[in-house]
Amino acid sequence: MALFATERKTFGFKKEASRGIAEAAPTKFLAVGSDSEFHYSTALIADEKIRGLKERFPSVAGALSGTGNLNAVDVEAATIGDLLFGVLGAVVTTQPDAGGAPTVFQHSFTRLNALQMPSFTYFVDRGLSIKRYPLSVIKKLTFKGTVNGKAQADADLLFKTEEPVAAFAPSYGVPKPLMFFQTDFKVEGVSDINVKSWNLSIDNNSEALRSYNLSRDARDIVSKKPFEIDGGFEAYFESETQRAKFLAATASAINIILTGDVLQGAQKAKLEFSMQEVKYSAYPFGNLDDLLGAAVTFHAEFDPVLQKSLEVILTNQVNGY
Repeated sequence: MALFATERKTFGFKKEASRGIAEAAPTKFLAVGSDSEFHYSTALIADEKIRGLKERFPSVAGALSGTGNLNAVDVEAATIGDLLFGVLGAVVTTQPDAGGAPTVFQHSFTRLNALQMPSFTYFVDRGLSIKRYPLSVIKKLTFKGTVNGKAQADADLLFKTEEPVAAFAPSYGVPKPLMFFQTDFKVEGVSDINVKSWNLSIDNNSEALRSYNLSRDARDIVSKKPFEIDGGFEAYFESETQRAKFLAATASAINIILTGDVLQGAQKAKLEFSMQEVKYSAYPFGNLDDLLGAAVTFHAEFDPVLQKSLEVILTNQVNGY
């Protein structure tokens, strides 16, 4: 019986050396949730003319489109950097301690102020067949953390086309997910131990660009609109200070810091989301596990002093993106 289990699927990728030119094989691999998939589909242009018959005449082929989703990716310092680079687009890499920890690097990811975001070729082995998806662009990356689990990320992608490709052999490192007990949620520089869950969404608003390019596929994937950086958290009430800021429409600051194991010397694996111009969009009184709490939502805005709305700082042993 030639059927194929979902567990058979394997996902890999490689950053494209030339935009839209497919890479031959993946160099990195992601462990993902079972509902992760790449969808390549066609539109049908219906024939809606009247001919005196109650019949549907043949449709013709419309545009081809590609969307993908990578779900429930465990947030690990060693592997999350490529997704951050894909959705934000700009990175500066330094060494925090070149003498004491020469294999440790710190990467500062910020928004790329450009039309084209980084492109990758993604590869999917489904057992039935092996496909590659050139000109794949990460449109949206959503992080979430619970009070008793791993930090995880979901990625939404757009891609240009689907092609058959040769078999590849995946390789995975030892899992080192960043956990709830390694999470420090800071509001205005102070750890808030009343927070019990959080989420953060980074959307660069990429979309397919279509023109007369003699193809049913999109010409490119472009990001024309401002980034949208939204988030939320659940917290118990001990003070109304932040709720007062919501009502006054004044800014706050949020840092979400996840710290992992020692990498080398005194340097530890770390992921930090820094937003210094946060405006709350909801801060209601509510019931949270039979205690007075709030399901808070916010969005990060541009800080004219720091010249950024979001900075993501990642410390790992990857020398660059």
